[in-house]
Parts: sequence; structure tokens; C-alpha cells
Amino acid sequence: MTIVEDRSLSETLATKDSTKITKSEELDDIGPLKLKVYKKRWLMLAIYMIYTGSNSSQWIEYSIITNIVTRYYGVSSLMVDWTSMSFMAFYAVFIFPASYVTDRCGLRRTLIIGTGLNCLGAWIKTFSVQPDRFHVAFVGHSVVALAQTMVLPLPGRIAAQWFPFTEHSTATSLGIFGYQLGISLGFLLGPIIVKNHESLDDIGKDLSRLCWIVAVVATIAFALVLILFQDEPKLPPSETRALQKMSRTKKKEEFAMTIKRLCKHKNFIMLCNSYGLNNGVLNAVSTLLNQIFLAHFVNGEEDAGRIGLAITLTGMAGSVSFGIILDKTHKFKETAVTVYFLSLFGQILFAVSICLGIKWMVYVSAIFLGFFMSGYLALGFDLSIEFTYPESENIPAAFLNITTSIYGITQIIIFGLLLNAYGDIPVHIGLCLVLLFGLILTVITKDEQRRQDARKKVQYQELAKIEKNVDGVPETNQLTYNIN
Repeated sequence: MTIVEDRSLSETLATKDSTKITKSEELDDIGPLKLKVYKKRWLMLAIYMIYTGSNSSQWIEYSIITNIVTRYYGVSSLMVDWTSMSFMAFYAVFIFPASYVTDRCGLRRTLIIGTGLNCLGAWIKTFSVQPDRFHVAFVGHSVVALAQTMVLPLPGRIAAQWFPFTEHSTATSLGIFGYQLGISLGFLLGPIIVKNHESLDDIGKDLSRLCWIVAVVATIAFALVLILFQDEPKLPPSETRALQKMSRTKKKEEFAMTIKRLCKHKNFIMLCNSYGLNNGVLNAVSTLLNQIFLAHFVNGEEDAGRIGLAITLTGMAGSVSFGIILDKTHKFKETAVTVYFLSLFGQILFAVSICLGIKWMVYVSAIFLGFFMSGYLALGFDLSIEFTYPESENIPAAFLNITTSIYGITQIIIFGLLLNAYGDIPVHIGLCLVLLFGLILTVITKDEQRRQDARKKVQYQELAKIEKNVDGVPETNQLTYNIN
């Protein structure tokens, strides 16, 4: 089926007013854009979601059952916390080499490398189920953490390469949805499968069962990528993707130049910090949740897991909801400020409910907190792409996640020490103050929509050509979408 966009003179005038472009400000002439939207884009996205879910489910695998893991392996809670922090540390160290590989090798080869590492790490952990083999578990976990560098920056890249402009934010949010689904399974399965038995042998059997389940799923994800995943469609799905490819073909700039430009982009750096603070708090809450909850509720391992599940499940709903809102309204700054403010409010509500010891209120506040704080993940990716277009989507995403990793590790260490020394009240106060600072940064960050502006300029140029043709619209000047 072929859909041809018909544009009237009134639409032309509206576009002129909204973009405030005069004829003297027109872009250099470009040829007719051939665009095609493929149905297989949904298959590519689904495979990515399975991959990222199999990886992210292992992030919180040990931290959500910290009290059980410390008993079984005879290690400190800080060592267990490092299984979570290893994901952040490896990301901060290896993300730029991983982004370089993505730019040079493309999506398919990047995903093959990533899923291969993810599968290898999961199988290594199946050999770690002995009380004296925590080092084996940590090595396997580190390999999985390395694979994450091939996961997190990619939702925006997949959306740009496979999806039309009207579905960019939705596709990005669905990519984040897969990541959050994996985390939710990690929160759910750990406490359900691994019980706090009196016998260490029984705990070992449960841990072995968990490791085998994760390894099988990781193997399936690897096979799907190897057999079915494709790099990029022959024709671009949107005007912005077509322009982006032409821009890179003309410039042929080095990878380091992109990083240098982004480092000088003050508005983007402010976004990175506000995003990192928000998600650093989310990582700290997730990692320390078992210890914070058990401080007020005895034998609450499964409840802690279910609360973590509630945070991530509602975050998945939030990610998709905010993606749809952005595709419909394009109000990026207003949406970001609103979501950030409600994240702060949710954190305050969550802290009060835990300190009061009201379990049902903890669940309700966790649902509210997760919808906005975890839902902000996809929103931040969309903001970074708008701010930095036409740069490659995975590199700005790498910056976002580096700041998340740095702030996450810092907060987990500081708040973990505070928790052990003074209890959880100073931890709750500190988390709320961090979010307050992040909200201030979000409010003062300038609203930029470079990708939106680029699309409007292309539309204006095409409409200007149509206006000059008094006899009709030439077929070569139409924007044609083929849905196949």
C-alpha cells in the first residue's frame, strides 16, 4: 500500500508560521526523499526487547535477595551491592568503545556481540553455586554487565533506523519497556525462586535453578538475534533519518569529533546531569530496597521483591504513556518538568510510608513512584535525541547512561554507608534532596527540538516547490511512504 502526503496552501502557511522561516533562510536544495516504512520493524523491536530484558533481569538478581546471598556465600552486603554497581561501573568505562563499535559495525553486529556476551556471562554463573564460589558469580555477572554496554544506548537508534517520524518516541519507549520488563522479572523471580532456607544446600539448589532459567533465556535471545535481526532497511523510514544519513555521508567526521561537540553542548550536559540524578536515585532505591524494607518489616524478602516489581511494572506503563504523549504533543520540556516533579513527590510519599510501617501504603507509593521515576527513562532518551540531532543516537544515550552510572554508584555507596551507620531516615532525606536538585536543573534547561525543526524545514522546502508549480504537484516532489 502506498500513502502519498497531500499538502495544501493553508498547511504551507501554517508551517511557515510555526517554523518562522523566510525564503532567505531556506535550506540548500535537496532531491526528492524516498521513504519506506517496513512492517518488519516490529519484529526488530521485539527481538531487541527480548535481548535487553534478558540482560537487565540479571542486574538486580543478587541485590534483591541480599540477606540470603550474604548468608550463602559468607560475604558482606557491600560486596552484594557491587554486583549491582558493576553494571554501572562497566558501563562508564566501556560505553564509548561500545558506541564506536556500534557506529562502525552497525546494529546487527553490535547485538550479536552483546547477546553473545550476555549468554556467556549467564552460563558462567551456573558454575557459581557453591558457598566458596562468589568470585565465579561475580565474574559471570561482570561479563553480563559488559554486555549491557551493547544494550542501553540502542532504543533511540533502532527507532530512528526502522520507524517513521510519528512513531519515534513510541518505539523508543517500547525499547525501554523491554529493559524495564527484564528488571521487573529480576525483582519477581529472585525472591520467589530463592527462599531463605535454614539449610545452605537448599539455598544452593534454589540459586542453581535461578541461574539455569536465566541462562536458557539468554541463549534464546542470542539465537533470535543471530538468525532474525537485520541491520537497517534499504530505504529510510523518515525525513529526519534520510537527512541524518546524508549529513554523515557529507561530513565523514571522526567519532571523537562527535564526543567533542557533545561535551561543548551546555544544554545537553545539563540534561545529562538531571537525567543521571533521577536514575541514580532509582538505581539506589532498587539496590538498597531489600535492606531498607527489612529495616521496618521482618521477613519481608518477597514483599521487597514485589515492591520492586511494582516500581518497574508501572514504570513500563509510564514509559509507553510518555512516549505516546510526546509523539502526539511534542511538548518535551513541559512533560519533562511535570514528570520530574511527580517523581520527587513519589519519593517523598514512598519514604513516609516506609518510615510509618504501613505496608499497603508502601505498595501504593511504589506504584506512583515507579510510574513517573522509572517512566522518565524513555523520556530522557527522547530529550537527548531532540537536543543533539543529527548526531548518532547511541552516543548521546551513552552520555546519559554514564552520568546515571556515576551518580548511581556514588549514591549507592554513600547511602549504603548511611544506612548501615544511621538507619534509613537519612537515606530517604538524601534521596529527596538529590531529586530536588535534579528538578531545578530540569526547570532551567533550555527547550531544544532540533529534530522537530529539521523535519519542519524539509516540509517547508517541499511545500515551497509545490507552490511554484501552478499546474499541479509533480510526482517527484511528493513525499511517498511505502508500507510493506
